[in-house]
Amino acid sequence: MVGLGLVVVLSSGLFASCTTDSSSPPTITVDLSEAPGQVTSVPLDGTVTTPGALLAEPDGSLLIGDRLTGRINRVGADGRDDPDPVAVVEVAGAAGDQRGLLGLARTSDGRLFASWTRAEDGRLVVGELADKEAVRLVWLGPVSADAANGGRLVAALDGLVIGIGDLLQDRGLADVADVPNRKVLWLDPDGPDQQSPRILSTGWNNPFALAVGPTGEVWVADNTGGEGPERLGRADQPAGESASLGGPGEGQVAPAGLVVLEDSFAVCGFLSGRVDRVVIAGDAMATTAAVVTRPCRTGVVRLADGRLAMGTDDGVVVTTTPVS
Repeated sequence: MVGLGLVVVLSSGLFASCTTDSSSPPTITVDLSEAPGQVTSVPLDGTVTTPGALLAEPDGSLLIGDRLTGRINRVGADGRDDPDPVAVVEVAGAAGDQRGLLGLARTSDGRLFASWTRAEDGRLVVGELADKEAVRLVWLGPVSADAANGGRLVAALDGLVIGIGDLLQDRGLADVADVPNRKVLWLDPDGPDQQSPRILSTGWNNPFALAVGPTGEVWVADNTGGEGPERLGRADQPAGESASLGGPGEGQVAPAGLVVLEDSFAVCGFLSGRVDRVVIAGDAMATTAAVVTRPCRTGVVRLADGRLAMGTDDGVVVTTTPVS
């Protein structure tokens, strides 16, 4: 197939260039000459219409959390949707905001956890799920905002890791240790709901997309609401040391999902509507990317067989072949 033959450079400035100077973040190149992979829709029973959280299970199944209803469904490895929900949490959220059921994670001992904006007070919380409901709160987080909440969740580093955005508040709160704003936090899955999270890193815009690497390290694809560049970096390193994904403004991707591949990353963009392959090579953090597939808007995970499952505006699609 003949490609488009177009290269677009994404950076924190419109005409910025890649450099090894640590004071200037590297750029990411998107090669649009690659044809996107083919996808097929996941047949759902109509109970999930706003997929907001995806979790790939070891047995090949997929958990899909509906952002606005708080309902979590399982789609088996055979592609069949189980009409009986795994769990349901009561959420606060609306079609025009970024609240609701936001994250799902399963720890190594098999327990299922979720993050959501609680219906009764709009606070961002993390809880353990069992018997089709939330049975125990792990963390009572901040009052949510219409946007920039973060809220994605992964199981890593012998605990739970969650990213919190600026919550539409003063960006200087990134430097205040006892507030969660603009930070990646570690939570004890057995801790009380009033636990004080451990700060892994700070200075992010909205560290929304999280993924765990092959050695257990956590990566972040950082969102931006127009202030500061979008970035990709390690969750345990300062945001200022990460690579630039583009924006604000032209070139913004709005990362909504992240997958660590064998030698690269798959980044789902809410604004771009696609999955880009991002490569970070060498000490200079030089980065390149190509379009992997589309559509993708609300998240991406890698299934046990290597295929990618992606959230769209109103459903879930899966690549027809593994992505490596």
